[in-house]
Amino acid sequence: MDGIEKAHTEEYGGEPAVLVEVPQVTTLLGAFSEFCNGYAITSTNDHGLRVAITPRTDNLVRVYNASRNERKKFQLAVIRQRKEDKWAQIVKAVCQAVISAELPITGFDMTFKGQSAVADNPSLTAALVSGLVCALNTLFNFGLDADGQVRLAFSTNRFSEVYKLRLRDLITIFTAEPGKIIFFDLESYDYESFDYPFVKGSGVGSYFIDCSLPEGELSEEVIIFRENCVEAAKRMKEILPRGEKLRQLTERGIRHLHLPFSEELKRTLSFVVEDSAFARKSMDSIKSGNSTAFGKIFTAEQRNLSELAELTSPEVDWLVKRGIEAHGVKGITEISVGISGTLVALIDDGAEELYRKQLEEYERIFGFHPIMREYVPSGSIKVISGK
Repeated sequence: MDGIEKAHTEEYGGEPAVLVEVPQVTTLLGAFSEFCNGYAITSTNDHGLRVAITPRTDNLVRVYNASRNERKKFQLAVIRQRKEDKWAQIVKAVCQAVISAELPITGFDMTFKGQSAVADNPSLTAALVSGLVCALNTLFNFGLDADGQVRLAFSTNRFSEVYKLRLRDLITIFTAEPGKIIFFDLESYDYESFDYPFVKGSGVGSYFIDCSLPEGELSEEVIIFRENCVEAAKRMKEILPRGEKLRQLTERGIRHLHLPFSEELKRTLSFVVEDSAFARKSMDSIKSGNSTAFGKIFTAEQRNLSELAELTSPEVDWLVKRGIEAHGVKGITEISVGISGTLVALIDDGAEELYRKQLEEYERIFGFHPIMREYVPSGSIKVISGK
């Protein structure tokens, strides 16, 4: 996320008045569990987004996406959502929410940059909305605390049909604590923070592996799968007996039900409920520091991603298979950070270099340069410069 101040100054001719750092949301388990009002485990990491803004004296808003070298502009007095605006729809939605809330605002120049700027739509939306709301809150003295900013950010869903926010992502961005994960009950939206024990030096560390797949790989598959999740959940809720909850179903139970669904929708529904169940089950392993049990859950999650959701690629499958075979690797699975082909692995202290050898072989076979880095849950959004 380097270079945001330089990019902003070169674009607009002056230094930013406010600079905000937005962490990237990491969903360890339960990335699809909202479709059954289930459970999820999230945290943040430091590969996110930086947002820089400078006030203007007129009503013009200019936005520079420095990660893609793209520019958009519009007038606050006349905001119209247009499909061709792409990510600019998110900025417009924030401005519409601010105006609707009768908060003071004038035009501004804005720059954003970082890994989340090239992430999938849900991750980009969460990062960009959070960063802009926080920056505007500081710049124009809205006086909103973290809860108030979350409410304002979530209200942007009223103004966008495409770029929708998940409440859990906002809560994670605004409340995450260093070294802690957040466990969500997505039915009640109760959540708790817990220490994450699997860090280097504890006996077992956690590592991200970015497979460096071509941008957009698997993105179409994820979109289609989410559409199937919506359809499967809707149809199942229509036939559930009174008082039963979708998240209480099991993959085995679904297999033995005579459902008027296609096999594809049955597999989708099975994955959703298992995704939620793994998130809930894993909390015992996290609280007790049982890396072996947690690793087995990762392995089961990855198997479901491959067999039920079919959200893998040959490159990812190769890395997972070789990872599981490697000495000292407790478990490995794909996770949701908004970038396709991101894995997390639990590895015994001292065995990291053995797995790095697998990555060298991966690069030789597939031609993609993988990046391995330690995963340590980071903190919440913060203003790093400004009044």
